[in-house]
Amino acid sequence: MTVPGFDRLQLLLAENPPPVFNGIDYVEIASSDETKLRVHFLNGVAVKGSLDPGLPVTICGGETIGSVAVRPIDETTAWSQDDEGRWILALTVEAPGDFSLYTLTIRSKKLDPYFDSARFSFKVDCPTDFDCAVPGPDCGPPDGPQVPIDYLAKDFQSFKQALSDFSRLRYPLWVERSEADVGVMLMEVLSAVADELSYLQDRVAAEATIETATQRVSLVRHARLVDYEPAPAIAATTQLQLDVANGVTSVDAGLRCVALAPNGERVPFEVGERLADPDTGEPESKSYPVDHRWNAGLLAYWWDSSRQCLPAGSTRFWIIGDGLGLAEGQTLLIDTAGPTTADPPIRELVTIADAHPDEDPVPAPAVQLTRVDLVAPTVYDHDLDHTRTSFAGNLVPAVQGERSSETFAIPIPGAPAPAPGADGPLPVVVRTAANWTCDDPRPDYRFTLAAPQISWLPIPGAEPDLNASAPARPLIVLTSENPLGTPDPWLWERWLLDADPPDAVFALTDEKYSPVGGVAGATWFEYDGDGVTIRFGDGVFGRTPLEGTVFTVTYLAGGGVVGNVAADTIVHLDPGQPAASDVLAVTNPFAAAGGADEETAQQIRDRAPQAFRAKPLRVVRTSDYVAAAESLPWVLQAGTTFRWTGSWLTVFTTADPHDREDLTITELEELNDLLDRRRLAGYESYVLPPAYASVDLKITLCAQPDAFAADVEAAVLKRLRPGVLVDGTRGFFDHEQWRFGEPLEASALLAAVQSANGVQGVTAVCYRERGVQPSWSPLPETVAISADRILRVDDDPSLPERGSLRVIVEGGK
Repeated sequence: MTVPGFDRLQLLLAENPPPVFNGIDYVEIASSDETKLRVHFLNGVAVKGSLDPGLPVTICGGETIGSVAVRPIDETTAWSQDDEGRWILALTVEAPGDFSLYTLTIRSKKLDPYFDSARFSFKVDCPTDFDCAVPGPDCGPPDGPQVPIDYLAKDFQSFKQALSDFSRLRYPLWVERSEADVGVMLMEVLSAVADELSYLQDRVAAEATIETATQRVSLVRHARLVDYEPAPAIAATTQLQLDVANGVTSVDAGLRCVALAPNGERVPFEVGERLADPDTGEPESKSYPVDHRWNAGLLAYWWDSSRQCLPAGSTRFWIIGDGLGLAEGQTLLIDTAGPTTADPPIRELVTIADAHPDEDPVPAPAVQLTRVDLVAPTVYDHDLDHTRTSFAGNLVPAVQGERSSETFAIPIPGAPAPAPGADGPLPVVVRTAANWTCDDPRPDYRFTLAAPQISWLPIPGAEPDLNASAPARPLIVLTSENPLGTPDPWLWERWLLDADPPDAVFALTDEKYSPVGGVAGATWFEYDGDGVTIRFGDGVFGRTPLEGTVFTVTYLAGGGVVGNVAADTIVHLDPGQPAASDVLAVTNPFAAAGGADEETAQQIRDRAPQAFRAKPLRVVRTSDYVAAAESLPWVLQAGTTFRWTGSWLTVFTTADPHDREDLTITELEELNDLLDRRRLAGYESYVLPPAYASVDLKITLCAQPDAFAADVEAAVLKRLRPGVLVDGTRGFFDHEQWRFGEPLEASALLAAVQSANGVQGVTAVCYRERGVQPSWSPLPETVAISADRILRVDDDPSLPERGSLRVIVEGGK
């Protein structure tokens, strides 16, 4: 009979009357390896000796490990009591359980059946990120009308209006709208913050796609993702002709000259070809030989008044004067004025092969002459009349741009910032690097040049590695001071991803950082749009400069189509330079050329996707691998096969070179690197030397009655052997005639044989493939060749393993 409100736990814990049963209170994990347990009981009623002899203790209920085995219990050592006399049972398990809850059950007649088990976890001492707190009650939506939310609010006024509407509905008693009120001020502060966050959100979203990006640095990065390199501002180049003072023997690179554009704009030029050695980064100092005897105005001599013309194709002429000092390899300008002032002059640069005083007799009165022989013949006709044609030397190269130099320093943490306007190195922008961690706080140093644009020049002889029209290099030199006081050069890299951690390199990015408030010595900068910024490595991609390092950067500011000035417009010397007094006059006989503006934002948006579609730098299909391999200049043809090698597809590519059959180690490595860069992830690419199917042919034919048998045999062999024939066509078995896997068609072979002179008809053709057929067989209609092989019949007696031809002629003479 059950008594209402009966509590079995209270009976087990009561002291009067004393309980007759015991129960399990909780289970304790007693070791770090979770294999030792302690079972704590509720009272002091002895359970020892009453356990079920068959299976006294069980542990079950896990998700991954369903049950845990308990080792046999030693009755003499397993039992103990705590300070209050409550029993404790020590257990040992074979292995711990998983993270789920288990149920421990003890079978004993001394245990209350409602308290003979307890739930526990083996992982109570393991750290966890799970929130064990009980979630609070769901209060539901607040009472009253729902506040409308204007999702089109994007600026300060719309956010302020939205907050005002919200306050009228949620706080109807607050009607104050004075700007001096604290609540209104707080509302305006929140609107200003929301306005700024909304602006940043829109800017980030806009810069995330190439169609909507407005910053050039974003457009360049998007274009590079599709393997397109936007063209920078290319500087124009030209040749200058100098007139120098007596005694001047050389002009140093860096001489500054100026042209005036049609709109009166000043266009600077500098003598020289580059600022630094592209391989070492060392500043380049070069001098160009000059002589006052080579100034403009050297006159030509003609031997007969009826022939005072230097016709096109001439390789020799005479200049009036002796001891001019002209030497082999020197360049001269031939300048012939037009018939009228409205006609353009005829100008031409020639290279001297030899120049020496002429020893031939000259009609009286005697005239000292110098004979000049040319490396290449002239291109234009020149009237040698003294009033129209003259010669000049002192020709030096020039590039458009104005030299500028700046000094900046890497800051030392904790050192005082330079005072505003103080002399000394400029500060740099210090940002958090991409791989920054608390344990490794890597900085990202950047320095913005004062010039908004610098000059670039195409790299001569370089193959485009991207879809850009031509690779270019900036005219910039960056050096740092070492403890010895000598400059250490830093090399320019297109991007820092190509650099190793110890490499002293830098990259240029199309961005600008300006000091806050416009103070030159400020340590706070803000992003300020397009410009030119030097960026250093982060220790993973390129070296990070040491703190306190002082850098000096020298560059040419300029570039663009503005440098393509007309001829005879670079006629001013920049005053104030040391060499200004040595140069009497300067001009550019030819128009400056090569200047090009950097690609505009719209051009990048149009050209980058188009270039990616037109020339994708990836290989997926068989045809892609073949096209990529054949893009190398030494590859005549290529073949590709896919094979399943056990767990994935492996791509095998073979290339056939021009005019030979063997590949060098360098060519194999070049092709392998090319395909490995463009392959899909998960595919393996291997490059193998070309394989050939060598075939021996025995052709029996009948000669025409009036033809000699030996001539017919020679004609057939000439028509079939590899090589170029007299008419410009190639032999039937020439290497360039056969591609990978192309079969041998009997009809095509018979047609080639019968096209030879003296052949009346073919009576029989037998063949055998070396390494495949041991004996001769009649030629079938088609001889199949595997896809990774090329048919080869070289008929070279020195290399019979490359196939042979035997022609048997019947009939004839």
